[in-house]
Formats: sequence, structure tokens, C-alpha cells
Amino acid sequence: MATIKNIEFNFGDLAPAWRYCFCEGCPRHEDCLRFQIGLLVPEDRTWGNAVFPTAYRKGECKFFKEIRRVRVAYGFSTLFDEVKHKEVATLRGRMMEYLGGRSTYYRYNSGEYKLTPEQQEWIQRLFVRHGYAEGVTFDHYGDVLDLSE
Repeated sequence: MATIKNIEFNFGDLAPAWRYCFCEGCPRHEDCLRFQIGLLVPEDRTWGNAVFPTAYRKGECKFFKEIRRVRVAYGFSTLFDEVKHKEVATLRGRMMEYLGGRSTYYRYNSGEYKLTPEQQEWIQRLFVRHGYAEGVTFDHYGDVLDLSE
């Protein structure tokens, strides 16, 4: 585990195509997640994608990534408790399609994968469209670094 601005993260959570930055001369490097993660690269990592210094042009870097905390949710073992039996299959099927298929759905369901705020909102809207206006709740919540590209 590593920590940036009091937020813990695991290098295993980074996408394989994550772009690291090592441009110390960039005036925004203190606030750039790519640079801050680059400072913490474990010794066993010897290669990866990098942002070149030429990305910084005219006072702007097109790969700048602000350090941002997001609230994720994980696990939804009780999500269907109040859903009518005849609608469970429909709602589950729509969620499977949205989340990327059966196996990824179950990884989100078990809490192995974390739901982004956007995914949580989509699921909330899905349930509201089907008449379940009571707030959708997930098993657990946590604050993590926004590692989206």
C-alpha cells in the first residue's frame, strides 16, 4: 500500500495502461496524480507507460490528472431484498450488461471490484425507473484515489 494526500492506494488497482509521469520541471507536478504515483513506483516495477516532457505545452499538460478522492461502493448482497421476485431477473440482467457481463457482475457483487460514483448513480437510476425510489444501498463504502483515465 502507498499513500498520496492521506489516501491509501494499491499499485494493483492501476490499469495496465496507466501513464506515469516523471517530469519534475512541470509546474503542476505537486498536484498531478501521475507524477505523485511515479514517485512511489515499487522497486520491482522496471517499465511502463510514461508521459513525455513534450506533453507540457503552452502552460498546459494534456495528461495532467488532478489528485481527487472518490467515494466507491462495494458489494451489494442485499440490493434485491425489497425487489419483487418477478423483477429480479430483469434488474440483474440489466446490471450484468452494464457492468460488463456475468463474471464482472459477480466480482462487483462480492466486493472484489469497486463501483465508481457514476456506476452507483446508474444503478440508482435503474432501480428508480422500476419503481424502487427508496435509496439503493451497497454493502460497504470507502474513499479511494480516482484512478480513472
